[in-house]
Amino acid sequence: MRRLPYPANPITGFTLRVLFWLPLCFGAWYFATILIAVALATLLAGPLIWLLPDVVAGVVPRGNDLLVLLRVEALDPASQAVAPSGVMAHPVDAVKYGYGIPLYTALLLAAPGGESEKMARWLVGLVILLLVQWLGLSAEILKDLVFGLEAARAHLGASELSREILAIAYQLGYLILPSVTPVLVWSVQFRSYIRELAT
Repeated sequence: MRRLPYPANPITGFTLRVLFWLPLCFGAWYFATILIAVALATLLAGPLIWLLPDVVAGVVPRGNDLLVLLRVEALDPASQAVAPSGVMAHPVDAVKYGYGIPLYTALLLAAPGGESEKMARWLVGLVILLLVQWLGLSAEILKDLVFGLEAARAHLGASELSREILAIAYQLGYLILPSVTPVLVWSVQFRSYIRELAT
């Protein structure tokens, strides 16, 4: 791993290193999203099928996005005659929930420390950020189904309160968690280094 010089001002040095690593991490992450989509599809399929067995037939990756396979008979019982496959694909953009991974990686690479120590921390951070991505995608898929599909709403018994909670969960998973979590995880892992920067 290439080591960058440390300027006299530690905050300036850290900022420059983050700016150096950010485009490299985002580029590597974008190509890795195809593999991440495969893992997310696997992790999402089980809970969604268990929660909505009459509505969801599966979740499959399509490039770096996901397709939620919906049972046609749940959408419109009369449509079975014109849809022999029995499923309809609902696309979901998985990339918009995962940008915290390259941000966190750039912060980690810019901080001081040994390679083995950073790798251990990165693996912990990666698991947390994938969980955040999974939560955001789950909230979006459920939101799309409950607000756009009567069969899903009836099956879940979604009340007005539960729909409000789902809408809040979607906003939290889309607007807040992906951007806040990488910084929070990094701050906890490198709190001693942050104290050095502050002095």
